[in-house]
Amino acid sequence: MAQAPVRATTPEHELKFPFNLRPLLAGWNALFHDTKSFQPDPTKSEIWNRGAYLVEGLGHCSACHSPRNALGAELQSAYLGGGFAEGWEAPALTSLSKAPIPWSEDELYAYLRTGQSRFHGVAAGPMAPVVKELAALSDQDIRAMAVYLGSFNDAATDGSAQEALAVKLEHATATSAVVPASFGARLYQGACAVCHEVGGPPLFGSRPSLSLNSNLHSAVPDNLIQVILHGIREPATGDLGYMPGFKESMTDSQVAELVSYLRRQFAPDKPAWTSIETAVGRIRQGTR
Repeated sequence: MAQAPVRATTPEHELKFPFNLRPLLAGWNALFHDTKSFQPDPTKSEIWNRGAYLVEGLGHCSACHSPRNALGAELQSAYLGGGFAEGWEAPALTSLSKAPIPWSEDELYAYLRTGQSRFHGVAAGPMAPVVKELAALSDQDIRAMAVYLGSFNDAATDGSAQEALAVKLEHATATSAVVPASFGARLYQGACAVCHEVGGPPLFGSRPSLSLNSNLHSAVPDNLIQVILHGIREPATGDLGYMPGFKESMTDSQVAELVSYLRRQFAPDKPAWTSIETAVGRIRQGTR
């Protein structure tokens, strides 16, 4: 308030054609914009409807987690079927999820409430600030969101079955008995194992299991590359600890070797990713 006022001209719009033609927005709205108010489903429970209201309204989860057509509109036929946002994959929240253990209501609740799931991993990228903001919601609202999202996962099992499957997967992909012969394996032992090796000594924060991490089982390596390059410097909660990024200490080929090894070691039932080094270069430059 102590500064002298100045005259400033609002910068001109720099949207490219055809997005710079604002009247076209009326046509887009006519095709895709739904102005109807939320209506509860009388066949569902009160908590399910509360979750639907939060997820479809204020939460707008589908904005990232649903694919879009050529005009940028969400594909309602693939609601919550997975999409991309800010250079990150927003994985499917339905039974289309590639996660080795299907999402359950309890794991969805844990992830949205704390920023981590024992069977899926830690919130990173654009999802970390979302979880941080969800701290303002009550436990009841977080539970309602989990109930609603969990209803899209037909294959979800109870906690004991999930734990048994998790132990089986971790045992099958354990690296303790593997001689680190490849270059990627040596990179893993030098940069990752100290925090991610199952059964290792507790250090600080979370120790996400790579055998269970959803990113390792995805159809694309983007999220894994993002985390390796940029780390997690602002976790959803302080209890999670942070992960350093290796953008300045690893070359594209080294990151590609590490990513290839992690996929082969911790998701052996999935096909190998292709053109990994190209993806690393693209993500390092911040393009998609």
